[in-house]
Amino acid sequence: MTARVLIIDDDGLVRRAVRRSISALGYDVLEAYNGEEGLAQLAAHHVDVALVDMWMPGISGLEVLTRARSVSPDTECVVVTGHGDVETATRCLEAGAADYFEKPISDWPRFQQVLKRAAEFATLRRETQSLRDEGGEGLLLGHSAAMSDVRFKLKRMAGSSAPVLLHGESGTGKELVARTLHKLSGRSGAFVGVNVGALPEQLLESELFGAKQGAHSTAMTDRDGYFAQADQGTLLLDEIGEMSPHMQVKLLRALESREFQPLGAGRTQPLTARVIAATHRDLVAEVRAGRFRNDLLYRLHVLELRLPPLRERGGDVALLTYRFVHEFNQVEARNVQRVTPEALRKLEARPWPGNVRELRNVIRRAVILAPGEELTDDLLTEVGDGTPLSQVGTADDPFGPWVPLEYGKAKEEAMGAFTRAYLVHHLRVGDGVVAKAARSAGMQRPNFRRLMTRYGVEAEDVTGKGLG
Repeated sequence: MTARVLIIDDDGLVRRAVRRSISALGYDVLEAYNGEEGLAQLAAHHVDVALVDMWMPGISGLEVLTRARSVSPDTECVVVTGHGDVETATRCLEAGAADYFEKPISDWPRFQQVLKRAAEFATLRRETQSLRDEGGEGLLLGHSAAMSDVRFKLKRMAGSSAPVLLHGESGTGKELVARTLHKLSGRSGAFVGVNVGALPEQLLESELFGAKQGAHSTAMTDRDGYFAQADQGTLLLDEIGEMSPHMQVKLLRALESREFQPLGAGRTQPLTARVIAATHRDLVAEVRAGRFRNDLLYRLHVLELRLPPLRERGGDVALLTYRFVHEFNQVEARNVQRVTPEALRKLEARPWPGNVRELRNVIRRAVILAPGEELTDDLLTEVGDGTPLSQVGTADDPFGPWVPLEYGKAKEEAMGAFTRAYLVHHLRVGDGVVAKAARSAGMQRPNFRRLMTRYGVEAEDVTGKGLG
């Protein structure tokens, strides 16, 4: 679906010029000559991005930004104005603008990037808002090349009954992938999952193969094991790398013969379940170390799928964030409608050692603590391993550091930290010369100097040189 952009500007020449430029990029473009018409267009049409002039007769651009949240919550707003100053820029960002540009737009490549990103954010919100919990369970969300490859391979593997070995770090969604593979396969039996590393060896054997009454001291009745429960279905053996050598032999025998024998039983039963094994370990290295059987690895390794960690899934953090917001709005009876660009940037900057599971926990906490309809970066106070997000980035991180404070003060300090780091970055790019730094940032030199003065940034602090 082609992204749609609405230009809200009282200057007809500007509207036509911008329309020609962005239409050439493939966007569907609408126009509005003032704020009132712009809000009407937002109410009447699906709009991905609104380009809003700040100073217009009647309703100001700032009021358009404020009212656009309720009129069209999926729309991203970008301010483009000929009367820019620091105070106006700050107010626009606080009102929910995704970015801010001064006329004439001097940095066209950056403007194109912002427009593309804003359209993607709007699309992500629409997609995730339409998801239902049932549908979301069976979906592996992500637009990244890595996740597209996973989905492609799953579809190719679905029709086979061959064993599958899933590799992936903790939290990458191995069980979800196994459930999805089962669902795509159309197998008539149930999906059954067991974490083999969580059960003691003496219990795991009876849990997998079943036991007849009296087979051991706790077998008070006949009991089907997981292999029988997954008859004609799918059996996930999670954390297969933790299985003891004795149980590896038992599993190998069952896979080779395609039959198993419950404890205490006089005869075998056919193994009809498709077996999926999952691990976070390097099983080849485990074989070399003598901890895993080579012949069992070959049996499990007929088909293999590596699940990428979240840090390799460029662009998927935003989509998953909105999916989890949608989920926890329902679970926690909240009404978060928007994730701010600052919060998304902070989330995307993190390496996520706990992967999707960690992100999910962070978003649940933020949704619970959100005071209104917006999830802001000051709600992202801790991650699953206890590290504050303020410690995620380096000293050059343009979105930190910050600490959890009272809401208004936290936002003010976050904006100040962002602006100071932004100025420092471009001063370094410009080798301490303000004129070069301003060009790098796509700003006019006087405006760049005003920002430096307001936020106490000196070129000497950056390079040891004087101001340019």
